[in-house]
Amino acid sequence: MAQLALAVVAGGGKAIEAFNIRKQKIAESLAYREAKNRSMATTTREMAEEQRNKEFMYSRALAVAAASGGGTGDPGVVKLLGDLNAEGEYRIFSRLWAGQNEAEGLIHRAEEAKKEGDAAFTAGIFNALSAGAGAYASGGGSFGGGGSSVPTTKKVTVRSAGNFR
Repeated sequence: MAQLALAVVAGGGKAIEAFNIRKQKIAESLAYREAKNRSMATTTREMAEEQRNKEFMYSRALAVAAASGGGTGDPGVVKLLGDLNAEGEYRIFSRLWAGQNEAEGLIHRAEEAKKEGDAAFTAGIFNALSAGAGAYASGGGSFGGGGSSVPTTKKVTVRSAGNFR
């Protein structure tokens, strides 16, 4: 009976440790997901700011062209307005790409943390079972159903299937 109690204590500690590691990794995964959400919210705000800047620059260029007396239909003014619009769109989509890239990295980290936690939990359970079995056997318990606790060996013959070099 003492062997069984020793096995439970030895294995139980390992199982609790594995559970705690998994719990920590799940919390880490959730933190990465929250960081991704904050990153996308920031990206959305930055894109809106770039949109506002684009519209401001376009409006300013249009006002200066009209005030100069050259007119807004002049080919140079039309080209300038088109360039300002293109630059603004480029800046908006650059912000979007950077934000999405960061968000994807955070999601990848979240998934990896969860996988690490699951793997640690599985390994911990096997370690717990192994520690329990080892403690039980070293305490004099046997797994053979009442027989000898000394393992028996069986002769195994290995035959080659061919000539290996």
